[in-house]
Amino acid sequence: MNIDISQINKDKDIFFSTDNANFDQTLFNSIKSQSKSFSNTLTAGQATHSFDHIIVDTSKEFNKKLISIYFNLLRKGGRLEIYNNVVELQEMDFLLAGYVDVQKLNNKLIAFSPEWDQNESQQVSLPISNSVWSQVSSTGQEETINENEFLSEQDKLSKPQTSLDDCEVGKTKKACKNCTCGRADEEQKEQQNQKVKLTKEMVENPGVGSSCGSCGLGDAFRCGGCPYRGLPSFKVGEKIKLPDDFLIDD
Repeated sequence: MNIDISQINKDKDIFFSTDNANFDQTLFNSIKSQSKSFSNTLTAGQATHSFDHIIVDTSKEFNKKLISIYFNLLRKGGRLEIYNNVVELQEMDFLLAGYVDVQKLNNKLIAFSPEWDQNESQQVSLPISNSVWSQVSSTGQEETINENEFLSEQDKLSKPQTSLDDCEVGKTKKACKNCTCGRADEEQKEQQNQKVKLTKEMVENPGVGSSCGSCGLGDAFRCGGCPYRGLPSFKVGEKIKLPDDFLIDD
């Protein structure tokens, strides 16, 4: 099998491997003389990405374990050529190892390492687009609108309503159902502030007529203006019994 040495030049570091005892020595010397550096043996701990071009001439079945080994030895865009006994080799084995552009021609297989490193990131420069508004302002021809031109003299004299109460109801009427002016909140505060005074009847017959139904449950459940606040819990209709020490300060 004639080995193609047209891709070899003084800019490339070459690794050459053969198990053919009858390999043409003249061709061997040509490969060596035309390359930048030449090696036909691998040392323990051989540095990765050491070669630009790897040529393998084998008379035996190719060891597939070498596929990944050669891949690690190639630099970016490196070239691997395998001659003889390549019939059983599958392009997919090389693609899975990381090679690109794998070609099998007759009794020769060529594969390339990618032009990029695995997991390599590349900064992408995006064109800078000017803001539409900055382009408009740069022309100097935009028309501005004076808001005061839309106001009449009467508009300028009128003052906005400052009162929160816009329910338009008299003093004796309640706020609207969907009040948003704040009157409903004020009425609620007034109701809370109007605390009902506790009477003897309310102690003798407690909780009767309660609107919330929570007066007898204790302070945790009583309203803010509940007259029973501070008293112990009780059953509705049963006289409230105060403990002997109820009026004694702690």
